[in-house]
Amino acid sequence: MISVIKKFPVVIHQLFFLFAQLMILQIHGIGYSGTLAYVGVVSTFLAVMINLKWDIEIMVNNHLALHESLFESSVTIFLMTLIVLFFNLIIGSPFPAYIIFSAVIIAIHELLVSVLFVQKKIYRYSFFRTLPAIALILFALVDIKAEIIWPVSFFISVIFLSIYFRTLFKKVLLSLNLIRIKKIKFLHKFYAAITASTFSFFSAFFVIIINFYHGSDYVGLWSNTIRIFNSLLIFLLGASLPFVLNMIRDKKTHSEKVKLFFYLWISFCPLIVLSFFIASNWGEFILSFFITYDFEVTNRYLGYIVLIAVAISFVGSSQGLYQGINKSIVLLSMIFISAIVGLFYFINNLHSFVSLLEIFLISISFLVIMVLVHLLFVFISKTNDSRN
Repeated sequence: MISVIKKFPVVIHQLFFLFAQLMILQIHGIGYSGTLAYVGVVSTFLAVMINLKWDIEIMVNNHLALHESLFESSVTIFLMTLIVLFFNLIIGSPFPAYIIFSAVIIAIHELLVSVLFVQKKIYRYSFFRTLPAIALILFALVDIKAEIIWPVSFFISVIFLSIYFRTLFKKVLLSLNLIRIKKIKFLHKFYAAITASTFSFFSAFFVIIINFYHGSDYVGLWSNTIRIFNSLLIFLLGASLPFVLNMIRDKKTHSEKVKLFFYLWISFCPLIVLSFFIASNWGEFILSFFITYDFEVTNRYLGYIVLIAVAISFVGSSQGLYQGINKSIVLLSMIFISAIVGLFYFINNLHSFVSLLEIFLISISFLVIMVLVHLLFVFISKTNDSRN
């Protein structure tokens, strides 16, 4: 296993983001923090649709040269941006311009930093992932609106990345022609992209529902509970997952890929138990150090938020594995089933904040169970095949 020291540069940006968000919480309050979280979640969901998960494709598959991948992904982002703009217009523009701009910039940013990782330029990868967090801090200090600082922070990083990759972009431009565009195989990307988009919407929908029924303060409670109690898990997952995905692309059998993924999450189990225990016993007390805690949400339900966040991280990280074993359509089917289960409970329950948390927990837990059962089946069946 790769040493912690080697992994640390990969996740230093998460420490900066955590610091930036907690500092913004202290300076501007929970409402501003909640609005920032809403913009980040919704634009990230749209970004997945726009780049069709090319960032993960570059990490888990090696069938194209980097400049070819960048060419196909750039065309994809351009075409998908036009599609998103078109559908946003015909359905009444539910997404404001700054959300769509943010989504496009994040899509480009994730693509370019994934190229840096595949090139094994880890320190540059770390720098460009950290740059938006530094910009967030600076913009927050000068009191720019929450809706604006998220997209602008990533835009700055994209500008510098574009300058850095100018030689690679020249190769892309030289290969630009209609015949080459027609050869792009979009279809096999759509299953992975639709799966990722559906799950991204599934998790973003939690924030949208909370914001609709209870406002930005409760979005702030949700996001900052996750930020404070799940930060170590998110940090370690961020440190390990890019390396695991890169290792998955070198494994020959589905069984080996699944086993590698299981090893990763088994190692997190003690931390998950500890985080849940702390939040469900002292959550209100710890949060009171960061905000004036006047919410009617007990420690028990703060523990639920922690479990929901862990489940979201687990399923979210499994998307790269499913893409690597060409089973994205299976994950998509399971997401739809769990969404139907959640919708059933949503229709038949009151929409208080605690009841919403219970619905979210039931729905996401059902999804996690299905994913675990399926991956165990893949692991066992492939292992048996290899023995035969």
